[in-house]
Amino acid sequence: MAVQTGEGKLDIIYHTTSVPAGPRTHGGYLSRPTYQGQFPTVLILGPNPTPTSTVKDFCRILARHGIAALAPDLTDSHDTNLRINNAVASFLKDPTGEWSNAQLGYGVLAFGAGIFDFARLGASDGDVVAGVTVGGTVDDPAADLMASAGVRSLSILSRGDETSDVDESLSHSDDLPATTFVVYPSGDHGFWDASSEGYDDDRYTDVVERLVGFFTDSLPERI
Repeated sequence: MAVQTGEGKLDIIYHTTSVPAGPRTHGGYLSRPTYQGQFPTVLILGPNPTPTSTVKDFCRILARHGIAALAPDLTDSHDTNLRINNAVASFLKDPTGEWSNAQLGYGVLAFGAGIFDFARLGASDGDVVAGVTVGGTVDDPAADLMASAGVRSLSILSRGDETSDVDESLSHSDDLPATTFVVYPSGDHGFWDASSEGYDDDRYTDVVERLVGFFTDSLPERI
């Protein structure tokens, strides 16, 4: 384990991890502040089954702002992912845990197609209290699940991203009063992803500021 400083003000621990959840162990990437206490916690889902270098960056950024972040290893099956995410969440919500206060409620950050895993998890677990989706279309199935969950959420989209449908997403805004939509007029696919050809530094910076502020305001405080 190593300590890294950078954005934010806290020293952090970050490493690959194994999460004991029932009879199985799930892999993933964890970043959290080094200090004692149970911290607000975010699960990071998508855009790929296993955490990318950029997703790991987001884990560390959140941790440097006092928010523990865990990106579990997932699959291409939403059904399997739901089982994994519920198992990982149960581990995080154990009140005897040393670093997470997820038993008071936790957040989800979803990139791309991870929006559907977020929607399914939010609809199945009432302890999901906040969610941010980036570059993911709010289609009919996702909107139905998000409406059922009623989770306070922030949806960040770009009209320059050909892989997402901004107008379809916005068409569900009246049915999702707990969701705030942020739409950039430009920004290609991967505008938030430092490893993507479509990366946009200004958009990335804005995404970071918005999601850090949103989770800081929405999640339970450190105990």
